[in-house]
Amino acid sequence: MVRSRRRATVLVLSLALFASACSGRSDGDNVSSGGGDGGDGDTASGVVSTADCPDNGTDGIDGDTITLASSFPQSGLTAAFAQISKGYKAYFDKLNDEGGVEVAGKKYKIEVVDKDDEYTAAKTVQNIKELAGSDSSKAFAVFNVVGTANNVALRDLLGDACVPNVFAATGSPVWGNPDYPWTIGSTLAPYTVEAKAFADYLAKEKPDAKVAMLVQNDDFGKAYEEGFKSAIEGTDITVTEVKTYEAGSNEVKSQVTSLAASGADTFFNGATLLACPGALEAAKAENWDAVTFVSGTCISKTLMGIAGENADGAFAVTNIKDPMNPAYADDEAMQEYMSTLADYGADDVDPENGIVAYGYTQAAIFVKVLEGLDELTRPALMNAMYDLSDLSAGLLIDGVTINTSEDDRYLAEDVQMIQYDAANAYFTNVGDVLDFEGTTADITPEDLINS
Repeated sequence: MVRSRRRATVLVLSLALFASACSGRSDGDNVSSGGGDGGDGDTASGVVSTADCPDNGTDGIDGDTITLASSFPQSGLTAAFAQISKGYKAYFDKLNDEGGVEVAGKKYKIEVVDKDDEYTAAKTVQNIKELAGSDSSKAFAVFNVVGTANNVALRDLLGDACVPNVFAATGSPVWGNPDYPWTIGSTLAPYTVEAKAFADYLAKEKPDAKVAMLVQNDDFGKAYEEGFKSAIEGTDITVTEVKTYEAGSNEVKSQVTSLAASGADTFFNGATLLACPGALEAAKAENWDAVTFVSGTCISKTLMGIAGENADGAFAVTNIKDPMNPAYADDEAMQEYMSTLADYGADDVDPENGIVAYGYTQAAIFVKVLEGLDELTRPALMNAMYDLSDLSAGLLIDGVTINTSEDDRYLAEDVQMIQYDAANAYFTNVGDVLDFEGTTADITPEDLINS
């Protein structure tokens, strides 16, 4: 398979976020058959090698059922992330009701088993060991685990067992690390791509911007800070001050007060969960009239609803259609999404929440990849994940496509700048789709990828 678009300079190698979801492939959606021998020897071709794999390539498939395992927060302050699963479970339930997904001439239903990890990496590992089995035989793949630290904690465990970990629910650029081919990210844009998109916007609209940054004190925040500082090199844009907050904390008022006093006219709000709307509220309280950017992890209906008028005019980056935006009301993919959630969604699901749309989209992409396999094995799935060409599915914005290769392991490099309209409580698109295809490794400091 040859990708239709590829950058010659690509290096070897990454709530609330997000053409129609189809049961089959269109001529423009190319998915490789992958490859692999199921674990008996080395693959003839492809990214993953099975030379050291146990003979487990078809484990987790029981008759006509493919079992996926997942772990994500379902209680506590981070429980909002559980809404992601409402989207993909509704998609899979509809698929199963219609007979399942056809892979290599046989139809399979998809079952997802999951447990609450309270966003704690140690619990994530414990959950996956239990759900996938000590010998990794109970689940065919791990699907859409939430959190960077959570997925990093699984890399060695799943890599050694040759179990796919697909659609890691985080925009960390670390998913481009070639040392861990059994883990791949999702359609969440790499955080450094978000930072680059905002830097490019400022270079055009506010070329002498003075930027103050609020970021989380971990790899998530580091990706934003280093990515943005790298993106503004050679411009007249400056960073006046950077303040951090501890993961899990919602108290950011003092940090924002300091940032507002720094002389900055632009606010890069890289916070997530309740710290994000909290930061917007604090900025408003300081009468800080700044051009504002918020993390893609902050653009859910819930968080922006909490922010309310404090979020008006804030910019962000996504690749998923906003279910709240009336411009998509007649969109075929959106209508199918709404119909699916109405018929198959859980009682507590909110289809207008962008993170539900994100989860739904991951399921749609996963099904398209499965449909393109010549054999249903773990190595075949992973090799196919690294050989996608112009794939579109679910609620990906028109013009956004997924392209991957051995040299480019990021699914989400086409993005859309969006701006929040607080009066109407939805995001509107700003300009055209931005094409960063094949450039994530180039615009990302190497230490962020190889960590």
